[in-house]
Amino acid sequence: MSVRRSTPGRPRTKPAEERRADLLDAAEKVFAERGIDAARIDEITELAGVAIGTFYLHFGSKRDLMAAVQARFNERLVERQHAAVQKLPADDWVGRVDAWLSDAVRVYVEHAELHDVLYGHTPINAKTEMQVTTENAHVEAFRRLITERPDPPADAPNPAMAANLIYSAWYGATHTLLHHEAEDIDRLADELIADITDLAHRYLRTER
Repeated sequence: MSVRRSTPGRPRTKPAEERRADLLDAAEKVFAERGIDAARIDEITELAGVAIGTFYLHFGSKRDLMAAVQARFNERLVERQHAAVQKLPADDWVGRVDAWLSDAVRVYVEHAELHDVLYGHTPINAKTEMQVTTENAHVEAFRRLITERPDPPADAPNPAMAANLIYSAWYGATHTLLHHEAEDIDRLADELIADITDLAHRYLRTER
């Protein structure tokens, strides 16, 4: 009698966290291509290679899925910008602020299509539904960076207010740049980064 041996390799079923990640990856693609309203759950599950029932094990609705995609998008932004900041010496606080702002503009330019779908932007009317509050993990990460300033001057602004105002400035300006200046985006982004870092230096009372 022969004995059937199991063949080593990939498991027949993925762990739940991988299935969830597959659904999020698929949702990003479908949302970017079709928009959130037009996207169908069955399209997303087919692309993810899972059954409809698996979708409902992880998400109660398409809106819940969208919120999870937004949360992961923000988490990845925070992780990416943390990495950019960590490349600079701990005692170069101004350089770290500059790196954060520069990468913030770059990442928006690189991921504008998905970002705009997730946050309700349209090239036609430049609508925005951004939440510039400490409930936004991206804003909170910037606030924490500002609080790391060594020996701030007596007239330095409140970190929470500074984070909100500077964040609003780069975010709104980058959005306008992308949707109203279609040509030569790279050059315009460079100019915007120079302007927004200059604005931040002035508002934060830096010496650079």
